[in-house]
Amino acid sequence: MRSRTPDADEYGEHIHLIERRILNIRHYGGTEVSAVACKILLVDDESFILNATASMLRSAGHEVHVCEQWACVASTVRAHQPDLVLLDYNMPALTGDKICQILKRNVMNDQMRVVLYSAEPESDLIRITSECGADGYIRKNVPAQELLEKITRLAGE
Repeated sequence: MRSRTPDADEYGEHIHLIERRILNIRHYGGTEVSAVACKILLVDDESFILNATASMLRSAGHEVHVCEQWACVASTVRAHQPDLVLLDYNMPALTGDKICQILKRNVMNDQMRVVLYSAEPESDLIRITSECGADGYIRKNVPAQELLEKITRLAGE
């Protein structure tokens, strides 16, 4: 079930949280919170979230590739073989859980991880993650250090 589209105030809050994450990463020196960099494919249809999150991950030493549309995800996975796909749940036309199922069935190797990335309520993310076979989830509102620690942990499992 798709949730409603966030209004301008909620987008403003997301931007503020992401900007704080970037500042926190720079404050912590980037790679200190993530000892081993990994290759990440970040998928999000909201360009400001995509760019800000990609910038934060790159500041932490990760190699980041991005997709704004679900249609380019499979080819990008094949081309770059990421360690982890950080996948927005609320993508237009095809939701993240459906993209995850397609990737798991047709594209990914056993070492790649798919992690849903969403502002959905945690109880919904737990259920969706279990139903679609994702390797985990990260809420979009977590602090920068926690986001990086979860990515490092999930990519290394």
